[in-house]
Amino acid sequence: MTVEGLINQITEYAQWLYYRQWQWWELLTAGIIALVLLLLVGNTRRKARANIRRLKQRSPIIGVKLAHRH
Repeated sequence: MTVEGLINQITEYAQWLYYRQWQWWELLTAGIIALVLLLLVGNTRRKARANIRRLKQRSPIIGVKLAHRH
């Protein structure tokens, strides 16, 4: 399979999705899945920021404590 063939297959699939007649429940399901994924990503990022703050506060390196002024 060449790169051109792969691109053609992806294009055909995208066109099928675009021109398809969607039912209301299919759109609702896709929207709910997208919302859940966004909430998971936001939650993960929030936890990562909290971990970074906690590590900066407990750091034994004096430079990190001096550079971090709040």
